[in-house]
Amino acid sequence: MWTSVLEEHGIAVVPVDGEHVRLEHVDHSAVFFVLTIPRLARTRDIRTAPERHALLVADAITAEASERAWASGWSVATEDGAGWVRFAGRTLRFEPTPKAQTPKRPPGRPGRGVFSVVRALFAMDGGARQAEIAEFAHVGQAAVSKALNRLAELDLVARRPHGWEMTNRAGAVSWWLANYPGPGGIETHWFGVESIGDQAYRAYAALDRSEHARPVMSGDVAADLVAPWRTPRRATLYARRGEDLSEVGLTPSDASAATLTLVLPQDAGVWPISKAPVLTEMRGHGDVARANAFQVLYDLSRSPGPDADEALKAWRDWMVESGQVL
Repeated sequence: MWTSVLEEHGIAVVPVDGEHVRLEHVDHSAVFFVLTIPRLARTRDIRTAPERHALLVADAITAEASERAWASGWSVATEDGAGWVRFAGRTLRFEPTPKAQTPKRPPGRPGRGVFSVVRALFAMDGGARQAEIAEFAHVGQAAVSKALNRLAELDLVARRPHGWEMTNRAGAVSWWLANYPGPGGIETHWFGVESIGDQAYRAYAALDRSEHARPVMSGDVAADLVAPWRTPRRATLYARRGEDLSEVGLTPSDASAATLTLVLPQDAGVWPISKAPVLTEMRGHGDVARANAFQVLYDLSRSPGPDADEALKAWRDWMVESGQVL
């Protein structure tokens, strides 16, 4: 993750919103516009930096594109560890770390729309018309049609007289988890010494006070509130806007040591498809909003601990057996 690359070079990353982060190094800080290119960045991708501080994030970057990015006013951070940050009148440079080549995206990988369609159908009892699915999934009807055809070929959905419905809930959950590419966006990691639940609630409350942040709990903590299985090992929160969580006693961390992860996602499907928040009581604290059940599933699949697989299975079983899942 590019945030880990910066953190390894002493640059703390604090999310501001879905397009901006604040970078902090020694006694200096600045807010950077972030442009993400989820592949090899080439010369044709580089335009003049839109703001004074602008950070281009990519899997990797060609030598020619790197030269143009420098001339166009960009800072650069790549997943392979290369780049530079123009910061406080000087430039911090870092070199790529040798590692195995990143696998290329398999041909025919489904777009995000199909994952939102699965989320919607899972929550809509009794079948749904294509227009209804489009409304709930926030996906255009053409994309819905394409997604339904793909899912029908996999024998996961079928068209009935009352509309499209899920025919294999367990199979749909397995397919979704195996193929979902992740939420994208900006991910930052934090460390705290309090219990995971206390850290999660403090972070949630701080984000909830921020206008338009709309935070939701996911992963271990969200699962523990609905279908308890194990003591949470790490908290995961999503929000539309970020906050400096050092204000609630957390410190920036690398991913391996983090006790809490905050994500400002590109995928709007992270939030439940219902128009109202899905609130759950957090004992000893108050009500908190939960992420979409599929997102909780995804984050559980990335959670640490020897019993993570059992926790994932418990949540998967709850999703399949509980009826409507938002």
